[in-house]
Amino acid sequence: MAAALEASGGIASAADQLDYLRGVYSVWAKTDPAGALEHAKANFQPGLLQSELMGLALNKWGENHPREAWLWADANLEGPLKERGLNDLLIGWTRRSPGDAAAWLANSELTSSSLFTALSRTWAESDPTAALDWARKLPKGKTKDKTLVTIADTIAADNPTTVVTTFQKELEEAQNPDLIVTIANRWASLDPTAAAAWVGGLAEGATRREAAATLATVWASSDVRGALSWSAGLADASLRTKVNTHIATTWGASEPEKALTWLATQPPAEAAEGVRGAFHSWAATDPVGLENYLPEAANTAWGDQARRSLADVRSQSNPAGALELALGLTETGVRDDSMASYFRKWSRSDSASAGDWLDMNSARLPDSTLTRLSRYQSKGDQGEQ
Repeated sequence: MAAALEASGGIASAADQLDYLRGVYSVWAKTDPAGALEHAKANFQPGLLQSELMGLALNKWGENHPREAWLWADANLEGPLKERGLNDLLIGWTRRSPGDAAAWLANSELTSSSLFTALSRTWAESDPTAALDWARKLPKGKTKDKTLVTIADTIAADNPTTVVTTFQKELEEAQNPDLIVTIANRWASLDPTAAAAWVGGLAEGATRREAAATLATVWASSDVRGALSWSAGLADASLRTKVNTHIATTWGASEPEKALTWLATQPPAEAAEGVRGAFHSWAATDPVGLENYLPEAANTAWGDQARRSLADVRSQSNPAGALELALGLTETGVRDDSMASYFRKWSRSDSASAGDWLDMNSARLPDSTLTRLSRYQSKGDQGEQ
């Protein structure tokens, strides 16, 4: 083993070295997992390499002697390294004896969602029925909800039709919103047309709207024309509005001008939120392109929205630039509200710079704007809420 470990030092590529050491540790951990773990802890700096190797060793140890492995990890690890190691250990234990692992975790008083996720996903890969029976018996709460979502996601990866039938009770109760989103996301990735038929058969309500929104986002990211065709056939105007908003938001990140051209053909009431979403996506992915588009946008009904979306994104890193953009908004109330929001945040993080900007620009600010911003300069966070 010493010779094998020494040989790893001559591997120039970090990726190749990691692959080589995985092989070494896989063999070592079968006979002496504690020794492998001690070596990794003592000889590798914190990071991907150490985490991967220790996780591998704990995984192997967890298959045969999980409680010993757990005691070692609990006594010798901390922070993210400990969390990763315990997850890997539990995965190994679950592959060997899922019922025992689940019983132990349920009685351990541990509440880490990552542990329940690791166990439920691993168990569902080999025996989804048993995993689901266990999860349904967990106490009501976030842990149970997340565990059910994990199992549903695992089943849906291969057969979304089956997961809908399997989780019919939970879907009808509509108490776990993430469940419908997870199923819709998986199904949309595999067969959006079939997913659309499923969404169309759902009862009107929040569950249907969330499923449709998720489908729209996923479908538009891979086949926007297909998503548009589906949306056009929706008879429910409120559902179509929500779907169009998600299509436009997704499309706006890659082809914003095409998205906006399409939105211009939609009824204004159905397009408004989509316009906002498209501009926000454009601002986040291509702020320079959106800034160049502002003169053209000024001649449309969407000019202020384009400017404000860019200002919202810019306010995170360049508050002075955001204030300049907001100053060009045409609606007085929107302008003053936006500038007050940006200036307040800036004052909280860097009051001196914000104050200097206000002193230098006060002469050219409209009276209503200056009045709003001056409140924060003089009273800080005690000003307008």
